[in-house]
Amino acid sequence: MTTSLAQFLEDTSSDEQSIKIIHSNIERIQTLQNQILASTSLQQEASQGEERNGLLVNTKDLLFQMKDRIRKIESENARLPATDSNLTVRKQRIELIRERFTDVLEKYRAVQDSYINQQKDRMSRQYRVVNPDASEQEIENYLSDPSGQPFQQALLRTDKAKDAMAYVQQRHGDIILIEQTIAELAQLFNEMQLQVEVQDTVLTEIDEKVQIVTEDTEKGADHVGRAYELALAARKKKWMTIGIVVAFSSIKQS
Repeated sequence: MTTSLAQFLEDTSSDEQSIKIIHSNIERIQTLQNQILASTSLQQEASQGEERNGLLVNTKDLLFQMKDRIRKIESENARLPATDSNLTVRKQRIELIRERFTDVLEKYRAVQDSYINQQKDRMSRQYRVVNPDASEQEIENYLSDPSGQPFQQALLRTDKAKDAMAYVQQRHGDIILIEQTIAELAQLFNEMQLQVEVQDTVLTEIDEKVQIVTEDTEKGADHVGRAYELALAARKKKWMTIGIVVAFSSIKQS
């Protein structure tokens, strides 16, 4: 059921507030991840990671809720007749919300891409400390699986093998978590883009149908007009004939 314009505006104001909360979450996530990158303590890193992970879950929920909200409103708008006096306002509002939402998605993805790259760079430097002669392929293999035997063997040659392995495992788990977040963001972004394409297709089909109806209506009007003209002409001829007959009868009687 489509809401009144006043209720619609109130609801979309609430949606804008949700987007602001998402934006605030992203900024806090970015701050925590910068602290994680600068951390030299496993305990401190774990504490920062715990707060960050809670924000990841909360932000994910808010993002998917917002996606569903946008889809719902756009579906409602699509069902409204073109003559609805509120349709233009509704379309403008949801377009603004969609734009702000996609901007937030882009920002979040950029934040997480940057963090992943910095974390991988950090792990690469750590590996080179343990194994200075490592090739690029070795480092790539290590980033994919830091628990592999070559790295563990390299660690055994150091005095702090146990601590180093703990750092590596924690950071690798962190990378996997953020990569999953990035994949979810990509899926969400693609869904939003697909939604726009589907709506554009529907709008194009509607425009085409409106054009066909308009042309048919105009043709119908032309046919009606022509029929009307023919009817008038026939009626005129009829009255002319009657007039001639009457005139002839009058002459004959006189």
